[in-house]
Amino acid sequence: MSDTAATCQGELSPVMNARAVAAWSGTCIFIVLSTTNPVYKATVLAAALVALAAGVGVRRLRGVLTGVLLIAAFAVTLNFVSAHLGATVLFALPDQIPALGGPYTLEALAFGASGGLTVGAAILAAAPFSLLLASHEVMDALPAALSRTGAAVAASLNLVPAVASSFVQVTEAQRLRGWRPRGPRSWSEIVVPVVLTSVEGSIQLAESMEARGFGSGQRTSVKPRRMLRNDWLLAGASGAALATFALSQAIGWAAPWYAYPTLTPPLIDARPLAACLLLFAPVLIWRSRS
Repeated sequence: MSDTAATCQGELSPVMNARAVAAWSGTCIFIVLSTTNPVYKATVLAAALVALAAGVGVRRLRGVLTGVLLIAAFAVTLNFVSAHLGATVLFALPDQIPALGGPYTLEALAFGASGGLTVGAAILAAAPFSLLLASHEVMDALPAALSRTGAAVAASLNLVPAVASSFVQVTEAQRLRGWRPRGPRSWSEIVVPVVLTSVEGSIQLAESMEARGFGSGQRTSVKPRRMLRNDWLLAGASGAALATFALSQAIGWAAPWYAYPTLTPPLIDARPLAACLLLFAPVLIWRSRS
């Protein structure tokens, strides 16, 4: 392919560099895992959500958002039910009830919500690897020493989208045959074919990798896509956000937040908040791939 044709193809297809995406995702995950302040976590969550919407479109995010909401709700509920700490008691169950008995506090609910923000932001920050990048782009972005690890990571990143796609296809096929949900037992008619399809796909993947000599020697690869201006902008914004937030924590600008023993509003500083706002850069860089 000539250079002109390659340039035209790059202008028509919204491809991106996996290294720039990794820099952005890593910065998002670092911030949400290194701070206890829910305001900064919520800002990172909003940045990841808006960036994904700009990159893949809102329709393709429905399944991901459903999973994130369920996992976050489980984290909130688990802490609210298990942590009977805090001064603001909302209600109480008798202590005789195993595991559930005791006071239910506003502090436990708030701390669980903070944990839900962490989980949701981390999942959405890692989602571009499966929603925006092809598996070979992720693998080729890794150094040669991590080629086997990259292959395993690339295959695992395709697992959830493949299972979700299989679930939709099997459900539609069963509905065309007259299937209707009639309770938990009826869902076995969906779950069993989905599991069998996933196992068959895994076997085909293993056979394909073996046929291509996976693990038999040094891997071959196409030349990685070079960093373009937009990629450098995203990597630069991510690096600035990482450095600013790390400095804010070292100096004390990003003050920690504690839900216990009494709930207090989190302290907000403009400098770590500006670092989180830099993570909205993909909104201006990524084009919709929907």
